[in-house]
Amino acid sequence: MSVTNLLRPVAVTEVPENHFVVVHPLDDLPEEKMNSEGLGAMPMTTSVRLSLMALRGYLILMMLLVLYHVLDLAGAFGPHAH
Repeated sequence: MSVTNLLRPVAVTEVPENHFVVVHPLDDLPEEKMNSEGLGAMPMTTSVRLSLMALRGYLILMMLLVLYHVLDLAGAFGPHAH
């Protein structure tokens, strides 16, 4: 059996039961999206809430460091002795 026979398009009804079918997302039928309106807030445990707050603090700190570095490169803080 050649490789071209293995890679040819096949209808789903022609596939033997001991084979898997791989469908490319662009060739797949569109699915109905779920409606998330009216679900409300998601319940979180204390550890999840603390982890998310720590992540938020870390991201804010990293953004401030990037802003400081950009302003330093722009010379906003005056000349530096290197």
